[in-house]
Amino acid sequence: MNIFKKKRSISMLSGSLALVTGFLATLAQAATVEISALFSPDPLNPHFNEFKNTTPSSGLCNTFPIFCRSRGLYSIRLGFEAQSQGPILANHADIRQGVMIKVPAEVRIIQVHSSTGQTADLEFSITAFSGSNRTRDVNELTGRPPGSNAYYTNNVLWNGMSWGFNAPAPCVLGAGMYPSNIDADYFWLTPQAAACGKSPAFDIDHLLLRNASVSYLMTTPDPLKMESGIYRGSITYTVGPGMDFDFGDVLLPTDSSVTLNFTLDVQHTLKFQFPAGADRLALNPAGGWQQWINHGRRPEKLVANQDFKMWSSTPFSMKLQCEHAVGVHCGVKNPAGDIVAVETRVTLPEGLQDDAKRPVNRNPLSIVPSVFAPTYYVDNGRAALHFDVAREQVKHMIEEHSGSTYSGSVTIIWDSSITP
Repeated sequence: MNIFKKKRSISMLSGSLALVTGFLATLAQAATVEISALFSPDPLNPHFNEFKNTTPSSGLCNTFPIFCRSRGLYSIRLGFEAQSQGPILANHADIRQGVMIKVPAEVRIIQVHSSTGQTADLEFSITAFSGSNRTRDVNELTGRPPGSNAYYTNNVLWNGMSWGFNAPAPCVLGAGMYPSNIDADYFWLTPQAAACGKSPAFDIDHLLLRNASVSYLMTTPDPLKMESGIYRGSITYTVGPGMDFDFGDVLLPTDSSVTLNFTLDVQHTLKFQFPAGADRLALNPAGGWQQWINHGRRPEKLVANQDFKMWSSTPFSMKLQCEHAVGVHCGVKNPAGDIVAVETRVTLPEGLQDDAKRPVNRNPLSIVPSVFAPTYYVDNGRAALHFDVAREQVKHMIEEHSGSTYSGSVTIIWDSSITP
């Protein structure tokens, strides 16, 4: 019996993305940021079935990498600024008349699409905001002598609540940041989509919000349930008074919106390795033909097994293509034209399941595709094909066609182009 194997390997698609922040000088323009993530199975960590964020880091997590890494956070610079359109008055009562920050902290669902029409959902939320407030020399603003300590003077300017070390509720201080005479850097966690603001103790004639960046949490879909390929999606946040990013009524941004473009690159592996000579198998009784030759004892069945190795991070189907079909199964045929059925079964490594989520142990194969899916990346797993001729078929062959040779080809077709 000849056995030929055919496989469809998944091509490795890759997308090269650079983080581009758009800065345009008019309010009607929009900033654009690229966010990318990659899934490629890792033989050293086969149970890690998650995307890796490949977005070039910019903004606050570049300054505080350990803080962000320990919390699974990433950051991006937004590409816009906000500047005051008039003076910020001392001790104002309305938070919107000063320097305030409100970010879209709630979770947003973004749908990504592949070129073949497959879709998946990811979750995205803003978790922190960072920026730098640039003013005239704070010693001039507060009337303190030139060269006075910048940290102390900033505390005086902001009623003892410097931006770098004090975050008003509901914001939470992320990390302490020392100011200079003209720049007050800050890093605030933003657990709610609510305004956080401060009122100065002295009038501020002009203030520029620079280096605006956010930290974000992105929950990506299960890559094992996605086809290989590039998935794209986007979300647009509005920027300005009363918008998603809101800095009050005095600070107006240079852009009216910021669009985040998402690219998920899924690079699956599907590979099979058969030993030399696996394309030809002989069906024999268990233990050989000696019981029949020496004692005339008819074999219970004829069997052949073929071991192979496999790698898989994607769902796939298996089906038969027969030289001699017997219903939905394949068969072998003798010169007289007599055909008997050969049952074909498969055993797959741990980590692969059938469509009922059961381990694959001698599952029957036919000309109708059977679908299997990984629960984690299967790396160099042991598998086997099993071929049996049943007892009644063996009886027919011996009693009706003794001495005859039966042969036939069974082609095993693997196909990864299926919808998980």
